[in-house]
Amino acid sequence: MQEIVLPKMGNSVEEAEIVKWFKNEGDPVREGDPLFSIQTDKAEVECESTASGVLRKILVPAGVEKPVLTVVALIGAADEALPDLSAYGVSGGGAAAPAPVAVPAPAVVVAAPVAAPVAAAVAAASDSPVSPRARKLAAEKGIDVALVPGTGVGGRVLSEDVEAYAATVGSVKATPVARRVAENAGVDLRGVQGTGIGGKVTKDDVLGAGKAPAAPAQGETVGAKRIPLTPMRRIIATRMCESKFAAPHYYVTVEVDMSGAKALRARTKAFKASYNDIVLYATAKALREFPQVNARWCGDAVELVEDINLGMATALPSGLIVPVIRKAQTLSLEGLCAATKELAAKAQTGKLLPDEYAGNTFTVSNLGAYGVDHFTAIINQPDSAIIAVGQMKDRVVVIDGGIQIRPIMKLTISSDHRVIDGSVAGQFMGRLKAILEEAAF
Repeated sequence: MQEIVLPKMGNSVEEAEIVKWFKNEGDPVREGDPLFSIQTDKAEVECESTASGVLRKILVPAGVEKPVLTVVALIGAADEALPDLSAYGVSGGGAAAPAPVAVPAPAVVVAAPVAAPVAAAVAAASDSPVSPRARKLAAEKGIDVALVPGTGVGGRVLSEDVEAYAATVGSVKATPVARRVAENAGVDLRGVQGTGIGGKVTKDDVLGAGKAPAAPAQGETVGAKRIPLTPMRRIIATRMCESKFAAPHYYVTVEVDMSGAKALRARTKAFKASYNDIVLYATAKALREFPQVNARWCGDAVELVEDINLGMATALPSGLIVPVIRKAQTLSLEGLCAATKELAAKAQTGKLLPDEYAGNTFTVSNLGAYGVDHFTAIINQPDSAIIAVGQMKDRVVVIDGGIQIRPIMKLTISSDHRVIDGSVAGQFMGRLKAILEEAAF
């Protein structure tokens, strides 16, 4: 009997939730077949079977969050006896083999047996809109979990949703009696106007909340819609604040004549390079000449990174993700185009693996497709710089005393002044401009 475990999708992923099983118990499975999908903090990922045989038992149903490396299913022969399932935290014994000869159950390595009451709770969790971890956390904090907006698959309430709700409710000034009455009545204190001293919510305020709509608090917009934060949006907010507040940003802008790049793109019809591909490739070339820009701040040292791992900021309906082109310095323009197309497709369909959006050393963000001429970007940590790419636009320029119309693109680098001095950023952008205008690659 082969154990199928919840895979560790990256160093930053400690637990994940199974979204969907693609096979049912009793279905034949081949090694490499898509078996189930999981939801991490940024993407939904399909997981392949690591064994061939028959899917004998699904141990973790869809909608349940588990630590990585948890055994989630058993695959074996159709007539093979199941081991003692209580060892996996599932109630019920194994199915007997049809042959009269007893078949010993294979040795199973588990972290620890799970008590029967816990097993029953896990088995029942598939029908619950609240993860077990979230329910436990809500009980510890004295929160009615029914009031917590869920951001998981299908609106499922996760532990981070409880934490976020607790933080907002905890900021509401209310008397202890009012909090107890609100919990019993299922009233959200955030929507109750306090009439006590200093605006504190009293018991009468809570009791009156169900009789008439509470008046909007000062500064609150009437009819405003609150959208709970998704895990992705929460991570974006945290990381952007950390970057902006920790790294002293400054900005250098150059205007690039993209005539040469246009001619180059016309010659790449075989693999259809985009202008963003050309900018990425030119950036990798410039970084090879300026290793001090492909660097990280380490607190007590500056780390120069040997490989150029280019991040390309990609917009999704739910937020922003940065797939990483690894070892970009080793790729040809055609190879880089293939890498960007594959990563972009995975990002849009939620199939990126965690290691495919980690390990960046430099990032390029392009808003030109939205008609943006010029903008500045926040550095994508742990990088020390990011380039913001505007649209390519025909502009009137003076060349050798004559007036001409040329396709101009504005590029702006945001740099961390702890790592990159202004003169270095200026030289780097000047070299990037020359590489793009020469387009000799």
